[in-house]
Formats: sequence, C-alpha cells, structure tokens
Amino acid sequence: MASFSDPGPDGGTQPGQQQARELWQDAKDGARSMLDEQKHSAASGIGDLAAAIRTSAKDLGGRNQATVARFAQSAADSLEQISGALQRRDLDGLVREAESYARRKPMVFFGAAVLAGFCAMRFIKSTSQSQR
Repeated sequence: MASFSDPGPDGGTQPGQQQARELWQDAKDGARSMLDEQKHSAASGIGDLAAAIRTSAKDLGGRNQATVARFAQSAADSLEQISGALQRRDLDGLVREAESYARRKPMVFFGAAVLAGFCAMRFIKSTSQSQR
C-alpha cells in the first residue's frame, strides 16, 4: 500500500500530493501579496505621520519651544528612515533583519513587541468605541 509521500508508479508524485502542493503555493503567494500591500500601507502611514510631526516641530520652533521642536524633528527623521526602509526592502529581508535584531537585543525586541501590542489594542479599542 502506497503512503501519501510515496512516489507513484512512474516515479513522480501522486496527483493528490501535487494538488496539495499547488494549493499550498497559492495560499503562500496570496499571503505574501497581502503582506506586501500591508507593508506599503504601513510605510505610507509612517511617512504621513513623520510629515505631521515635522509640521508640528516647525510650529513649536516658531513658539519658542526649541528643545521640543528639535526632539520632534529628530522623531520625524527617524520615522522617515523607517518608512523608507519599509518601502525599499522585501518581506524576507525585513524578517531576517528582525530576527537578527531579536538575537542581538532580545530584551529590547521583547519590550518593543509588548509596547506595539499594547498600542495596537488601544487603537482597536478606540476604533471600536468610536464606531458605536
């Protein structure tokens, strides 16, 4: 009796196995496409946030808040760098970079993940309450 992974009589894979591989590949391609769209959307949103912070920094500089304005300008610069990196890199490169950073600085990575989760939950809660 042949198992699912045994080659067929002609040495190839069985039809069910080939179909399963094709379905798996289609699912992976669809997920990759969706993640790529989300990556571009996130990069655009981060870029927009950087522009808004930069505008606020200019306004603060005009109101004699030079220290806060410099801090905001620095934050805007960092956000623009992140936005550019998201736009330039592919998903595999971003995953490799995140893994590498997590290995070098696990506590910082864990803290950032917790903070991101907390912010995401606050955003989801505020969005659901505003839709009521």
